[in-house]
Amino acid sequence: MNIIHLVSNKVWGGGEQYVLDLSEELAAKGNKVTIVARNIPAVTQRFEEVSLPVVTMPLKGVLDIISPFKLASMVRNMPEAIIHVHNFKDASTAIRARRISGNKNLRIVLTRHLVKSAKKSSIYKKIDAMIFVSQLALDKFLSSSPNVGNSKICVVHNSIKLPPFATADATPDDSVSIMFHGRLSPEKGIEILIKAFAKLNNEKARLVIAGSGEAEYTNSLKKLAAENGVANRIEWTGHIKNIHPLIEKADIGVCPSMVPESFGLAVIEYMAHGKPVITTNNGAQREYITPNVDGILVPPAAVEETANAIEQLLNKEERERIGKTAKTTFDNKLAYPVFYKAIYNIYESLFEK
Repeated sequence: MNIIHLVSNKVWGGGEQYVLDLSEELAAKGNKVTIVARNIPAVTQRFEEVSLPVVTMPLKGVLDIISPFKLASMVRNMPEAIIHVHNFKDASTAIRARRISGNKNLRIVLTRHLVKSAKKSSIYKKIDAMIFVSQLALDKFLSSSPNVGNSKICVVHNSIKLPPFATADATPDDSVSIMFHGRLSPEKGIEILIKAFAKLNNEKARLVIAGSGEAEYTNSLKKLAAENGVANRIEWTGHIKNIHPLIEKADIGVCPSMVPESFGLAVIEYMAHGKPVITTNNGAQREYITPNVDGILVPPAAVEETANAIEQLLNKEERERIGKTAKTTFDNKLAYPVFYKAIYNIYESLFEK
């Protein structure tokens, strides 16, 4: 099968990692995969590093007249071809390319990565399949009653591929490593985590904050840590390309998002490593976490509840119990082979007679 992924974002994020992992798996299983992206080295180089072919185009949406023609020339004679897009702007480009190419064997697939209601548009009728990364994302999309056939819609929970990594040194027996990783921005709830951490009755607990953000905001977080008397117990690692050795070293993961996340890859990264995770109950986390079984859910912006959840997991037996169950949930329901099979079945179904 021929699959073209359109990637128009200027920065690397969860959606781009989704494309990279899926493209690698598709190529490994004998499919021909091409990445079409804007000429942004921070994005294109990540695909080139794993030997995925990259073609650059403007990808500027409805006002872009170059990309549809260039894309049409790529797909004109392709049998069983799919253009997989990750936002509606690129779907418009793909639809115009199909019309220009005249290729009746070309299908267009959209993955919806956001929690956002649908706009009034005729574009939905022209997309062959719409994949939502969570039921939450689908429900929010449908809340505005878009004109789209239910047969085109499905939910496929995100997954992650665990890359090779060297296991880091274990945390000393008399201390507990609590960890957050992700973009340092207000919607991630890091202030709540710092305040909750300051309430713990365990001076040997350590907090690792891995990620980067705007300097002004990062400095405000460090100031907050100092004001709460925990600055000397927090490690700020900055951005780490391969986060998995650090997760392996951690004892507890915390993802205290203030806004509803369409899925939240960081949460399942802890689960994949068998680490208990505390996260908020305002997003798709509720679809795959059973409270106090394979994770702990707390309300957003709830300092006391977050601190209590961490205190619960300072007990070694408790965090081992929840971590073990989290790993089982990931392996059975969220592992990459489960995700890949669901996506590929959708691809194949578009060419059934």
